[in-house]
Amino acid sequence: MNANIIGQDDTGVGLVLSDNENREHELGIDGEGDIIHHQVDGIPNDPSTRTQTEKEQFSQARRYAKYYVAQETEYDTIPWNLNPKRFETVREALADLTVDELDDSFGDLFAQSLSHYADDPDVDTGGIERPYELPADKIGPEGAVLYEQELYLDDEGAIEGVSGVIVEYYVAKGERTTVRHDEAPVPDRDPDARVEISPAPFVDLKPFRDYLVYNLRCQIRDCYVGMGLEPPAEYKVLGPGQYRFTGKYQHFECYLAYFDVDADIPGYSHEFAPELPISDAELGGLVDPGSERSLYSQLKGALFSR
Repeated sequence: MNANIIGQDDTGVGLVLSDNENREHELGIDGEGDIIHHQVDGIPNDPSTRTQTEKEQFSQARRYAKYYVAQETEYDTIPWNLNPKRFETVREALADLTVDELDDSFGDLFAQSLSHYADDPDVDTGGIERPYELPADKIGPEGAVLYEQELYLDDEGAIEGVSGVIVEYYVAKGERTTVRHDEAPVPDRDPDARVEISPAPFVDLKPFRDYLVYNLRCQIRDCYVGMGLEPPAEYKVLGPGQYRFTGKYQHFECYLAYFDVDADIPGYSHEFAPELPISDAELGGLVDPGSERSLYSQLKGALFSR
């Protein structure tokens, strides 16, 4: 992907963009980030006649155009949920939270996630109670649910506030819905990022924090991939990021399986390394370098027990 601005005035920006198939796109974007014109040879004008790959490549060009204009002009055209630079700022702020701050902001999300393992003999949940009952109209297994929480930064780049726990689930095949549990007001603006996680058996807040931080790292990867770009090296990681992109990776031929921690994609790796709630000395006693078991298998007892 590459682009050049060919015109700019008070109403917006015009640019020419060359996509990864060397097709030339002509786009107009207003100051709010809305596409007001998009013409390209090689992709049908009628969306109903486009292939799935053509539809996604058309969307990639629009995402990249908004990103490019935001980088090159004073216009704030990039959507909040596709802003890799902002996501990185949130990721750093989240990683710096103390245990008490984590508990204040993400304690309910932590408990909601861990509550799914109350009957698992290998996970010491400590009798934790589920803050919010699962919706009665949810279908599928108990763990087939996505938990989200929105984060807001202040002018100094610190976390100013968070939403309540957001529960996203299926009510029918192909039909999802969302329930919010906002118990306190949030800033009247778009969030700066939103963590999106499946239930995980972390029994300590520090590795749970690292789980959230890694999710944002994968989301940054998604931002770049969704614009038709190769991510910078530090974001060439494997694992679930944004749920909407996980679906694309699963079903669109133009994408690889970046969500899959075991995927064999050159240059990409699974790099989730949570902080363990034990000392270095204790850690040394748990790991046997000569063992045939994976490092995860040797350490999961420390992650999932108190």
